[in-house]
Parts: sequence; structure tokens; C-alpha cells
Amino acid sequence: MKVVQKHDARSDNSLDKNPLDDKADIPAFNEDLDHMDIQEGHEPQDGLRASLTAIFSWKNYRIYLITGWVFNAFSYLTTFFNLYLWDIIPNLIFIGAIGSITSAVATIARFFGGYVGDTVNRKSLSVISFLLMGIYYLMIGIFIDPVFIFMALIVYSSVDLTKSGSTAYIMDNMPQEHSGLALSLFTAGRALSIITLAVFAFLYPFVEFEAYRQLHLVGGVLLLVCTIARAAYLKSIPSKKRETGTKLWRSFIQDNSRALRILLRMVPGMVVVCVLDAISDSFFNLGSLIYMYDVLFIDVQSITIMLIVTLTIQVPLLLKIGRLSDKKGVKSIALLVYTAMPISAALMILAYWFPNWAPSSFVDSANLMIPGLGVIFNFSFLAVVLKYVNDTLWYTIMLVLIRKRMPGQDTSKILAMFWFVIYLASSFGPFIGGMLSEVTSILNLFVVVLILNLLILGAIARYDLTEKGQQVPND
Repeated sequence: MKVVQKHDARSDNSLDKNPLDDKADIPAFNEDLDHMDIQEGHEPQDGLRASLTAIFSWKNYRIYLITGWVFNAFSYLTTFFNLYLWDIIPNLIFIGAIGSITSAVATIARFFGGYVGDTVNRKSLSVISFLLMGIYYLMIGIFIDPVFIFMALIVYSSVDLTKSGSTAYIMDNMPQEHSGLALSLFTAGRALSIITLAVFAFLYPFVEFEAYRQLHLVGGVLLLVCTIARAAYLKSIPSKKRETGTKLWRSFIQDNSRALRILLRMVPGMVVVCVLDAISDSFFNLGSLIYMYDVLFIDVQSITIMLIVTLTIQVPLLLKIGRLSDKKGVKSIALLVYTAMPISAALMILAYWFPNWAPSSFVDSANLMIPGLGVIFNFSFLAVVLKYVNDTLWYTIMLVLIRKRMPGQDTSKILAMFWFVIYLASSFGPFIGGMLSEVTSILNLFVVVLILNLLILGAIARYDLTEKGQQVPND
């Protein structure tokens, strides 16, 4: 859901997807798993088929992938969340305030979630994550009162208490040398969202946002079924226990302090870049669809077509990026991917004065073929497709980097501290963005985004994202 949409990346991405966040936590490898090709001292097999064989060798991964794909089938509906709220209460300060409050709840939950994820049974956490997401989808499907919608958002934000452990659980079921491809397979499940988006586009002219609620009801029921499947078929992996005699609060502080030091010392450049990107995302995702709908007069069917095109482009690129990140360096790919971000912001600004990049006759002809198809000739179409595609590619690269550079001992806490820093940086973004839009103009959101994106490009060029920083001594 996109109150503060970072598009889990922010899922469980689908491994770790949050309605406030479209960015993903990334899976990794459990050295105790019995597979000859990935044990220490054995060379991994070459080729895509061999990689897929290695990845699918573990039952837990297969179960996680199937249930993750069910979640992903409904995940892109959350892109419409701010527009849905706008239909109920057309005020960006209100929408931004809700975004900031729920983001703050998610930030606090994420902070404690890392410790929970490394001390509580991770299978249980993965089950609870899906249970809470199912409840959220059901609440959005049933209630239209803003109070209940806000309560639903709080439920979803609380999922961050279990996310790190849930994601770290599947990290224990994936070979490290194939982690980029394995993560991409999870994210590739977003292609199933094409089906739900097409159903939404078909139903919207008849029932408007009632279609949004009905699809959430269906998603909620399916997520509860997936919750039962996870509880029944996933195999538990023992979590690290606290040393006997250690006080809980002291262990919590020591463990999370260590995780934060590891993160900041080993990949400081990546943290700086991701913080700036999170702030930029909170502005862009707050106002993009509302700007298109209310200022550029692009209807919901056209926006849906835009998202379907995004998914069609995104999925094969994700698979390619995942493979490249397993074989080549990350920095050059990161720089290439992020170059599209300031271009996207510039196109959104340009669309205010010059909506279309092709003659109006092209737009009319496309709309005669398929209602809403004429949006492909709009500058804002190019902007949003570039943004959403590259957001997912970007966070895939960043989280693959975390997987490859971080030690496996405190996986959940390191992920939690990473997301805690990101969430903290962006939690005030929606409210500030809403104030900026209401006091000046929604167009200024994209001016700020453009400036931030240019700063980020400079930071990527300045920092070596792929090189490990100073090692952290044992406590």
C-alpha cells in the first residue's frame, strides 16, 4: 500500500513488502543445508538451469516462493492506496499525516523486529507475518471508514516486528552464490499482479473503488490460506538463543548496537545513498498518482495500464539484474540503474506543461483500440514506468549487496537495523510532502525529488558501494 510507498521492497517483498514500503529484504544461504554443489570446497555449477536446480533443492524455499507469489499477485494494488484515500478525503496533508504515523509505527516495530527475528522461531514469525497481512487485506476490503482504514494500516505496520525474522528464515534456505537469482524469482512473482490489475481496470468503470475493496477481500482470504500452508509445511530452523544469565535488555542493546556498527562500517556509502533515496521515494510516491489523476486528468484505467506495462518490463529485467549481480560488480550496475531516477522526476515536471510526447491523434487512436491506452504517449507515463521499474531493480541490487557483504551470524538484526535507518529517514517525508503540496503546489514535490536524485547519483559515484569497510571486532 502506498501511503509512503517505497515498492519492498519495499514483501516478504515480497519477502518484505510493506504497504508503506515497496522494498525487499533479501534471502540468503544456510551453510548447514545438505547440497553438494554449494558446500564449502565445491565449485558451483554454471548456467541458469543449474542455478535453478540448486535454488529449488530445498522444500522451504519452494513453499516460501509459492506463498510469496500469492502475496505478489495482489501487491501492486497497493500502488493505488493514496489515490483510494484521495477518493475518500481529498487532502494531501491528511494522507501525508497518516503515512508518517504508520511509518513511525513501522520504524519502531522494525527496530525491535531484528532482535525478535534472531531469538524467536523464524518459522513462527513467517506464519505471523502472513496472518497479519491477511487481516490487513480483509480490513481494507470490508471497511471504508477512515478510522478503520487507519487501524488496518497499524496492523500492517506491526508486521515489521516479524519481517526481519521472516525474511532471515528464507535466507537460511538459499545458496549464497545464487542469491541474486533467487531474490529475483521472488520479485518476478509480481507479474501475477497483471491479472489483478486487469480485473481492477475492467471493474472500475462499473463500481469504481468498490473493485479495489473486493480484490482486497479476495487477497485477504488467499493470504489466510497461505498462512495455514506455511504453518503446516515449513520446517523450523532453530534460532540462536541468548546466553544463560544474560539480561534481556542488555542482550538486546548489545546485539543491535553490534548490528548497526557492522552495517555502518562495512557499507557506509550504501547507507547514505539509501537514506537519501528513501526520502526521495516518500515524496514521489505520496503524490505521483494523485498528481496524474487530479492535475494531468489521467483516469484510473490509464494508470492501471501504466502499471501493467511497468510489470511487463520489470520482471525480465529483474531476472537479468539478479544474474548480473551474482557474476559482476554492483557499483556500475547501481549507477546505470539509478541514472533513470532524475530523468523520471524531470519528466513528471515536464508533463505539467507538455503532457504528451506524441501528437494528440496518436493518443486518440490508441484509446480507440483499448480505452486508456493513449496514456503511453504521456510524459508522466514514461516517468512512472522508469521510476517503478528502477525502484525495484535498485533495491534488488542494494539488498543483494547486503547479502554478499554482511556476515550471516546476525542476519535478522542487520536487516532490521538497515530498514530501521531507512524508515527513520523517510518517516516524516509524507507529512512534509503533504504540507509542501498544500501550501505551494504538488508540482514542487517532483522538483525536490529531482534535486535529491542528483545528489544520490553524486553519492553513488563518490562511494565505493561494493567494497567492504572496516571490520567490526567481536564484542
